[in-house]
Amino acid sequence: MKKTERILLSLGVVVLGVLLVVLRDKIVSVLMTTLGIGLIAYGIVDIVNRLFPPAVIKLAFGLVIVLCGWFVVAAVLYLLAAFLLIVGVLLLYEKLKTRVRCSTLLYTLCEYAVPVVFLLIGVLLLFNQGNTVAWVFVSSGIFTVLEGGLLLVGAFSLD
Repeated sequence: MKKTERILLSLGVVVLGVLLVVLRDKIVSVLMTTLGIGLIAYGIVDIVNRLFPPAVIKLAFGLVIVLCGWFVVAAVLYLLAAFLLIVGVLLLYEKLKTRVRCSTLLYTLCEYAVPVVFLLIGVLLLFNQGNTVAWVFVSSGIFTVLEGGLLLVGAFSLD
């Protein structure tokens, strides 16, 4: 990759990170609309190619996503919350049942941290979706800006 391409790529990544932080609610709407339109377009292509069952499925999902975008997002987040809660409970039960003990207290706490984090994220998604999703987009945006900055430094340091 040429130096100018690396610089443009890194600037694009930085811009994406800033957009994730600034437009966190609008980004989800744009992504849902884009996904829905893409599925509808693929459905139309399948109709032209005479692949009717996949076309019907793609068109149906595309229309549902375009017309009920935030409902779909909320439903997926509730399913994710339920999944995280179930996995967290099962992991914690397994750790308590087997009485996991490590050589130091810190390692023992780290063993129990994973199920507790799963439970915490599940509860946050279940009861506070809006702020949790906002936090995810803000943190993702910050990490994306940092990644873009590192790519930019790498683009200028490589010859």
